[in-house]
Formats: sequence, C-alpha cells, structure tokens
Amino acid sequence: MKKIVVLTGSPHHPGTSEKLADAFVKGAREAGNEVYRFDAGRRINEFSLIQLQDNQPGAEVEVEPDDVIKNEVMPKLLDADIVVLVSSLYYYGINAALKAVIDRFYSYNHELHGGKKVITLVSGYGQEDAFASMNLYFKQLFNYMRWEQIGSVLAADSWNTEKLAQHADEAYQLGKSIQ
Repeated sequence: MKKIVVLTGSPHHPGTSEKLADAFVKGAREAGNEVYRFDAGRRINEFSLIQLQDNQPGAEVEVEPDDVIKNEVMPKLLDADIVVLVSSLYYYGINAALKAVIDRFYSYNHELHGGKKVITLVSGYGQEDAFASMNLYFKQLFNYMRWEQIGSVLAADSWNTEKLAQHADEAYQLGKSIQ
C-alpha cells in the first residue's frame, strides 16, 4: 500500500481536471492505496499565499500561517510516497490555487526533497504544444525537488466528451496500477 496525496487546483465543479482526479483516486483506492485529496481551487479561502520575512538579504524565512496547508496538507504530503498534481491549463500554466499550495512547500524543502514519486494529470483545450511551458515547469519543479515522475495523463482535447472519458480511463488505470 502506498500513501498518495492528490493536489488539485481547479475551482470548476464538475470540471475536466476534476474528472481525471476522480478517476485516478477511484483506481488508486481500488488498488488498496491510502489516498488524501486536497481540492485547493475550492478551498482557497482556507489558506494563505506564501509570505516571506527577510532576515538578511538572501536568507528569507516563511511566515507560516496556522491554516489548512500547515495543519492538514503538509503532514500528509511529508508522509506521502506519491504526489499527484492535477491542473487544467490556465494561460499556459497551472491553476493559481495549485501554484499557491506548491509555493507553500518552501518551509519544507529539506523534508520534501528526494524520495517521492510524482504523477501529473492535466486537462485543457488546444494542441499539445500549448502545454509546453506547463510541462517545462513540472520538469524543473520535479528536478529541483528530486522527485521521480512515474506517470502522467495529458487531456489536451478535454473539450471532447468521448476523448475526456478515454483520458479519465487512463487516469483510472494509472491509479489502479499503483501497488
């Protein structure tokens, strides 16, 4: 059994990235894994953006608010074997709410570096080249965090109901394959 943290960013309900997340979670749970899911886009009023205090130039410290990220998300994330980042394409990047959660990793960099596996589930409208900057962001983030990407689903044609259903099945199968 793996401990999996699923972080979603979209505020849309029901939305295309939510369908990917739902399918993945269903498959992962059916495979016997423990899954924690945080839908940041629908809980944005429960947490703060990163706030830094400069102690010395180049030596800033996060002013960590006592909120849902600190009390609920981070303990699960620190304990996780696998992190699943779920976003829809927003102006060639990830959802703002998901980015706000990722920014809060700052105080936990040392604890989060290395040892985790990561999966991305992304939906959007357009050709796959529209996702290039998002894919580069993920690649750089994962290299920095020293996380190994073990899977992804890119639903670039999520406007098409039939194709979205196929991508949701891909996400389901990916979740089901985690042992």
